[in-house]
Amino acid sequence: MNGRGLFQFIGFGSGNGCPILKSNMNSKYIGNSLDLMKFDLLTFLIKQSDGLGLFYVPMLTEPKPKERNPKYETFEVGPLNEPLLKLMKKEYAKEYSDIKTVKKYFINSGIHLSMLAPMDNKKAMYFEDGNRKGYFTEAINHYKSLVNPTLVYIDPDVGSDIGISRRFRSNRSKYIMKHELIAFQQILRKDGMLCYFQHLGDSNYPITERMKDLHKALGDLVLFVAYTRIQAAFIFIFSDERAYRDKRILIEQYCKQYDHLKHKDRIVIQGKPLQPGGFSAL
Repeated sequence: MNGRGLFQFIGFGSGNGCPILKSNMNSKYIGNSLDLMKFDLLTFLIKQSDGLGLFYVPMLTEPKPKERNPKYETFEVGPLNEPLLKLMKKEYAKEYSDIKTVKKYFINSGIHLSMLAPMDNKKAMYFEDGNRKGYFTEAINHYKSLVNPTLVYIDPDVGSDIGISRRFRSNRSKYIMKHELIAFQQILRKDGMLCYFQHLGDSNYPITERMKDLHKALGDLVLFVAYTRIQAAFIFIFSDERAYRDKRILIEQYCKQYDHLKHKDRIVIQGKPLQPGGFSAL
């Protein structure tokens, strides 16, 4: 915990004894199809990348009971990871979930994990708009201190404020802001990668327009990965073309596992196309 007593980093190697952060999450959707895809995709990328660790930045908002929706119960992308599928279904059946379930999953998967959480006198707090400046300052400082290659994953309830205005004004704690993403982008190391979750809730905001906004805000090294059937997307931001190329190839391999799905056309990868010598034009 830093001197202000607001934040704590918890570092986890695979299998070592560590303190457990107890904190109920906003449990409205925890364990549903979006989480299955989210955590399975992260697991795949890390395990397919030699020496890659995970810096998980949850944006835990005040707990709410489960909200069950049949469209989020398909479990179509990610079920090849049987331990994760079993865990997600177990959590989905609960009214509330604890952040330690996510922590334990990554540790049991052999993934080196560090995680940021708001704290006050060693008691768990929740992410609020009022503490966001200090929260992301600490996150950036922690990333700078890491030695090994690391995937930074930021997990807001909804997504980023890029291209969003009206809803953001009344739900600010559920979004990561553009300038916070840019601050992380600017310190990414060679072969670095940042990712955040994006819920695709606005049917009047087509992917083509979203991509234009993302490129305008963050540049060309952005990759949009989604399964639109469950309104789940993941925005990847890369430090350089090699990182973009290598991880895009892995992500395409991941998605190809689900070519058998009836709705495979709803799996979307959008970004600069690959060419042997670099990018081609969109």
